[in-house]
Amino acid sequence: MINVQKAVQIAQEQARQVLGELHTNLEEIERETHNGREVWSITLSFPRQLSPLDQLSPLARFSADTLKYKRFLIDIESGELVAIKIRELAPG
Repeated sequence: MINVQKAVQIAQEQARQVLGELHTNLEEIERETHNGREVWSITLSFPRQLSPLDQLSPLARFSADTLKYKRFLIDIESGELVAIKIRELAPG
């Protein structure tokens, strides 16, 4: 069984290897069931590639979402990456 610290480390390693994302921030950690497997759900954020901000109006710059989010589902028993999912934010 892997602990949450190891699950975060695996998620960050997979973000680098699979997605090529070098800069990540830890956003959420949950324990859940996915397809009958107990998993750690680790949400990481990454800088979003935006069009140059100077081309946006001041209001658009203020409201621009500069981060994207992905959920990494890590099997609690084996540490295997089970899935990577897009994490959508609820409208605020």
